[in-house]
Order: sequence, then C-alpha cells, then structure tokens
Amino acid sequence: MLKRLTEADLAAVLAIDTATNPHPWTAAQWLDSLNHHQCDGLWQQDELIGFTVCMVTLDEAELLLIAIAPQWQRQHWASQLLTALQAQLLQHNVLTLFLEVRESNQAARALYVKHDFTPSGRRKGYYPTSEGREDALLYTLHLEDKA
Repeated sequence: MLKRLTEADLAAVLAIDTATNPHPWTAAQWLDSLNHHQCDGLWQQDELIGFTVCMVTLDEAELLLIAIAPQWQRQHWASQLLTALQAQLLQHNVLTLFLEVRESNQAARALYVKHDFTPSGRRKGYYPTSEGREDALLYTLHLEDKA
C-alpha cells in the first residue's frame, strides 16, 4: 500500500535511507522534505519497505530519492513503487519526471530504462565518492506518453 509519509514515519525512513544511501539525509533534511515535498511510503502491513521523495513544480517533478529496504530488494518493489508514483503524478497533471543517478548505480539505471526514462544529460563530478567524485546521469520521463 502506498501512502503519504509523515513525521511519525521518520525513524523508519531514516533507517532505510541509512541502509541504502552512501550519503543519507539528516533528520532535519527529512523533516523539511516531509513538510515541503511529496514523500510517499510503500508499506507491507505495518512495515515501511520503501519510499519516494518528489519535488513537484507545476507540471514537472524531480525524483529526489527512491529506496527499498535491503531485505525487500530484488523483489520488484522498486518497480511497483515507481509505477505507483507515475500514476499519482499523472493524476496531478505532472507531465515530466526528471531524476539523476550515480553513473555507477547500474541497478537503478536499469530500473529507470525499464520504466521508459531516457538519458538526458550528465553532471560531471556531482557525487562524492571515497576516491573523489562521480558523474550524475540525468534521465527524463514524459508522463503524458504513459497516459
């Protein structure tokens, strides 16, 4: 089940973010996002198994984060979460969804291509790594093509 995240979900969100993100957000950053962005959680009974964070501006949205808890990964939950997000954005007349991903994140890149995102740019040296910096690849999805 997909539902809007609230401050009551903060501990669960932080746990997943810490387990899946090499540079997880702070509690303060999460609180700001919960209050200003579209933050949705995917639940199995009472357990949060994943989430998305989108910044929506008029008819465009940027996917800031998508994550599935490690024990739930590789079971198609990310695809279900992304499909639900796309449907929800279309209901709110959002026509274009953007995102950026680490160039080395092959699993995420494959997920986005599977969901019809197309490469649309590159940000050189965008992400910090233990060896220096890594490029971000930009992807775009035209949601009106999915309607």
